[in-house]
This record gives sequence, C-alpha cells and structure tokens, in this order.
Amino acid sequence: MRTPFPPRRRNIFGAGAAGASNEQCGIIDPDKLSGSGPPADQTVVIEEFRYLSQKLFVSVSVFAGLGILLGIVCLTFNIYNSNVRYIQNSQPYLNNMTAVGCMMSLAAVFPLGIDGLHVHRKQFPIICQFRLWLLGLGFSLAYGSMFTKIWWVHTVFTKKDEKKDKKKHLEPWKLYATVGVLLGIDILSLMIWQIVDPLHITVEKFTREAPKGDLDVLIQPLLEHCNSEKMNTWLGVVYGYKGLLLLLGIFLAYETKSISTEKINDHRAVGMAIYNVAVLCMITAPVTMILSSQQDASFAFASLAIVFSVYITLVVLFVPKMRRLITRGEWQSDAQETMKTGSSTNNNDEEKSRQLERENKELQKIIQEKEERVSELRNQLSERQALRSRRRASTITNQNHSPPPFSITQSDPRSLAPPPGYPAPASDPHPVPQSFANSSSLYQSDSKISRNKCHTSRLQLLYK
Repeated sequence: MRTPFPPRRRNIFGAGAAGASNEQCGIIDPDKLSGSGPPADQTVVIEEFRYLSQKLFVSVSVFAGLGILLGIVCLTFNIYNSNVRYIQNSQPYLNNMTAVGCMMSLAAVFPLGIDGLHVHRKQFPIICQFRLWLLGLGFSLAYGSMFTKIWWVHTVFTKKDEKKDKKKHLEPWKLYATVGVLLGIDILSLMIWQIVDPLHITVEKFTREAPKGDLDVLIQPLLEHCNSEKMNTWLGVVYGYKGLLLLLGIFLAYETKSISTEKINDHRAVGMAIYNVAVLCMITAPVTMILSSQQDASFAFASLAIVFSVYITLVVLFVPKMRRLITRGEWQSDAQETMKTGSSTNNNDEEKSRQLERENKELQKIIQEKEERVSELRNQLSERQALRSRRRASTITNQNHSPPPFSITQSDPRSLAPPPGYPAPASDPHPVPQSFANSSSLYQSDSKISRNKCHTSRLQLLYK
C-alpha cells in the first residue's frame, strides 16, 4: 500500500519572500550554484613549485659565459708568453691556476640556476654536487694561488736579515706545494662531507595562498633546496676556514703593499684582487643564507658576486701584462730570441737557464765597457809617464850643457868708476827704498838667480 505524499504547503508571502527566507536560513538555491557538478565537500589544495626566473638565469649565464671566454684568453696569453722575462717574474704557473679557478667558479653559476624546471627530481642531487665541488675547487685554485704569492713575499721581505738570506731563494715547487695543500684540504673536507652526510633534495613549504575568484581552492607554494642533515654545521666549518684565509690574505696584502720585488712583480695587483674577493665573499655568504627562501634574490646575489669577483681578478692580474707587452713590444724581441735559440719548452730548468744566459750577456757587456775604460786610462797614464820622463831627461841635459855661473866678488869701489874722459853717471832721481836695498842681502852667492843662470827647463816649470 503506497503512502500518500503530504500536502505541499503554500507560500502565502510569494516567491520573493520564500527566496529571502531561504538565504536567511543559509540554504543555497541549487539553481544559483556555478559549475557543472555538485559543490566540493572540502577545500582543494594545489601544490605549486616556485622556480627561478628564466630571464634572470639567462642574463647571468651570458655574463658567466663571457667571463669564461675572458679566462680562456688570459690563460692562452699567459701560456704563450711564458718565455718572456716579465711574465716569468710573475710566476706564470700560479697565474694559470688563478685563471683555471676563476673559470671553474664561473661554471658553478650554471648549476646554481638549474632547478626542477630543467631536470627531474631524481637528478637534482647531482646538480647539488656540481654546485658544491665547482665552487669549492674553483675558490681553492683561484684564491689559493694568490694567497701563496702574498704569503711568499711577506715571508721573504718582512723577516730579519738572518732569516731573509736563508729564505730568499725559495724554490717554485714550494709555492705549488702550498697551493696543493690548500686544494687538498678542500678536497678532503668535501669528501668527508659527502660520505658522512651527503646532500639530498628537500622541499620547503610556505603559507597557503588563496587565488582570486575561487573559494574552494588553496595553493601550496613549494621550493626545492640542496640540504643535508647537519647542513649548518658543515657550512659553519667551511665558512670559518675560508673566512680565516680571507682575513689572513687581507693582512698579508696590507703588510706587503710597499714592497717591490722582481721575483713576483705583480704582488700589488694580487693584493688588490684579494681585497675585492674578500669583501664580496664576506658580504655574500651571510646574505645568501638569509635570502635562501627567495630563489630569485638568492641566486642573483650569489651569482653576481661570483661574476664580479672573477672579472675583477682577471682584469687586475692579466690586463696590465697584456698592455705592457703590446705597447713595449717585449714579446716580439723575446719571441725572436726564443726562435733563434730553439728553446720552446716550458720546463722550469730551461727557463732558469735562459734567464741566466740573459743576465750573463748583460754582465759581459758591462765588463767589456769597464775593460775599455780601464785600457783608456792605462794609455793616458803611460803617455803622462813618458812625458814626465822626457822632461826629466831634457832637464838633466840642459843642466850638463849650461855655462858655469859667474862668481860675483866684492871689488874695490874705485874699479867701478868710469874711465877717464867719460862723465860720471847721474844719481837716480828715484832712490830705492831702504827695504829693497836691504833685501839684496837675501840673495846669497850660491842661490842667486840672474839672467845668465835662468834655465829654460825651470822657466817651463814656472809657466806650467
């Protein structure tokens, strides 16, 4: 038996009143709902990953690529002109390490900008490894070679004289060994880090955001990071070690700013590069840690710091050398000399032998000039001695042929009287003073000089 439906109640207030009462009671009219299906029973959460701005990544990558090309040019220039004496005095092998380290640091910019938009999530830990190793090894090669130069100059020229003489002839292999030690410390620390606590991908969640116009949907922003279990501890160790090296490099550069040496003729430019690298690194490291949740700002700050520091280092170290060799033409003369001698190897012993040969030639020229001067002086001395011997011989000859001196004896005054028939001589109107009259007693019979006794040799000596 079917149960009859209850009778429908009529709305005495009309349709408008019914609609108003339904809205007041919280009842939604199904005719007014939007969408094709029924309404959702809960809010839908959509996960959305945040990726790096592609315009920023492309622009920074262009600068990094140009910097790598500049590094290749500087490295080629330094290797090609390694036989030039001016380049040899700047320790070219250390400069080559600096150029390679700068290029590795610039290459780390590319994995810094790669995220989940470019690679799969399973491959992202490999990108994290590339970031870490390229930055670590690039910094060790570039900064370690510059630090070694400054350390050597400070060790040699700021010690006491006793120690300075012992360490002044520091062999180049010790410089390379110092760079190797710094590089080995970084490699060992990075290997321990990757073995004990390897890097992996982590996802950071942000506050949910509600899009406009949709009340049933929320967006969950996500950001991928390279992280490890004790990331802060490892970063503290690495930043502490690098920071000490930067501070020590600044101190050594300040101590050696007034020193000039031919062994390392570009240590002042190295000091300037150390200043710039240290300032940029000390500012960039804490700022990137603070801005780690903002992918665009963090990437821009870190990548631009790397690009600027590398550009400054390459320009300060290599551009003055290029300008000097091109303007002065030293590379042409040394290249011709190298072609004549047939020495084109880059071994350290051969470079030393070439340098010694050049110094030997310069010394031979100086010795030849000195010998010519000595021979001229000897000729002048022999001529003077011959002239003196001639004068002595002529003096002795004239003395032997000179007539005997007249002996003036006191005679009777009467004998001085004029003969008869001649008038007596008149008295001198200008009488001789008594002082001159008495001075005649100074002339003795043995030392009188008369006109007859004056000898030609003595006259020559008087007029000489």
